[in-house]
Amino acid sequence: MKINCLFLILCCANMLYTQEASIHEQATQLLQQYLQINTTNPPGQEMQAAVFFKKICEQEGIEFQIFDLGEGRANFLGILRGNGTQKPIILLHHSDVVPAEPSYWKVDPFSGAIINGEIYGRGAVDIKGKGIIDLAAIIQLKRSKFPLTRDILFLAVADEEENSLGTRWMVTHHPEIIQNAEFLIDEGECIVVHDAARTPLHYMVSIGEKAPLWLTLTFTGQPGHGSIPMQDSAVNQAIRAAYKIISYETPLQLNPILHAYVGMLLESQDITKIPGYTQDLSTSLQNPAFLQAIGQNPEINAAIRNTISLTCLKGSDKTNTIPNQASMSIDCRLLPGQDKDEFIRNLQNLIQNPTMQITVEEYSPATCSSWDNAFSRALAKCAQKRNPAATVIPTILLSSTDSTFYRPLGIQAYGFEPYCLNFDERNLAHSNDERIQVSNIAFGIDLLVDLLKELNQ
Repeated sequence: MKINCLFLILCCANMLYTQEASIHEQATQLLQQYLQINTTNPPGQEMQAAVFFKKICEQEGIEFQIFDLGEGRANFLGILRGNGTQKPIILLHHSDVVPAEPSYWKVDPFSGAIINGEIYGRGAVDIKGKGIIDLAAIIQLKRSKFPLTRDILFLAVADEEENSLGTRWMVTHHPEIIQNAEFLIDEGECIVVHDAARTPLHYMVSIGEKAPLWLTLTFTGQPGHGSIPMQDSAVNQAIRAAYKIISYETPLQLNPILHAYVGMLLESQDITKIPGYTQDLSTSLQNPAFLQAIGQNPEINAAIRNTISLTCLKGSDKTNTIPNQASMSIDCRLLPGQDKDEFIRNLQNLIQNPTMQITVEEYSPATCSSWDNAFSRALAKCAQKRNPAATVIPTILLSSTDSTFYRPLGIQAYGFEPYCLNFDERNLAHSNDERIQVSNIAFGIDLLVDLLKELNQ
């Protein structure tokens, strides 16, 4: 017999967590329950998450709104009011998750099971774990009656993994709710740990994002039968163009604000042995030979140049037919400050094919927030309380998030997830057996509460 899923969520929400448990234990229980809500996108069905958050906020006496986007989709907004002497802070996460294939997991991807101190579930890292930490921090601040100078907005949006419907809807239909905010903390980077003790060392913060530019390149040629080769067929033209693209290296461009980030990625190497090393790291990073050498690291390479990934080739759907047209899809990511049209002109000059047509499938301009402000100083203070040797490192995110839609409103948006991950754990997002350590929940809540207190002085 089928039981209505929403009914199950409402029933579970009535016993969300044990009242006498600590906020850390309660948050762990809430994350387990949140992971059990299947918000795989498509179709998303984020109204389930909104109902879940509604019950929590009702229980804690936190003001809230649900925005019904139709077809089972919704955004949720919780608000903890301050005295208004400073501008609001938005804690943002998305409630949808990417699909999971259960046969490749050791547990049900929507079980929220705890095994050896880790919570398993699709979205544990991306990004339901942060969502629960955000909400738990607000709950803790409310319970402690800490005097806030800012409103703190808890915003859970739909559809980030596909088309950013939730964020686009908020920006279009309710800009008055969000546009006065000074800071927004979104998904992005985390605290990097290297040792077995999981010492919080590098607090990485994405302050901007590369611009996604998705292009389709279409080539036209004489069609015919596969038994008679044609040197200038559409497919051959596409393959020649593809070879030029994968052989091409875009110019190296290192933004000075990324020096600390690149230095962190080179920590395990003796940089004095790298070709082009000159005097010290800062001087070496101005040497093209040094940049070329360190660019062999894929993550550094993507941070210091515009990138092009060939992702799809399409020709005939019949083996014995030479088609009229062939095409390729390329995923380009442009650094902040780059001109889209100039980039496309450079591609045309590179390929030099008169039949080629370029179609822009997707483009969002690169955005970037300022640094060295109240947010960065407050985070540095919190980081050094936990480890005097800790550093706060600004980065440019190589992919994209919803932050790019909020920055044009004048909001300083930062990608920061307040938990500690080693390099393997950072790659668990979207992967099989996605999971997060239970200890990270307590750490993240305490850190975020501390950060919010600093920003409310």
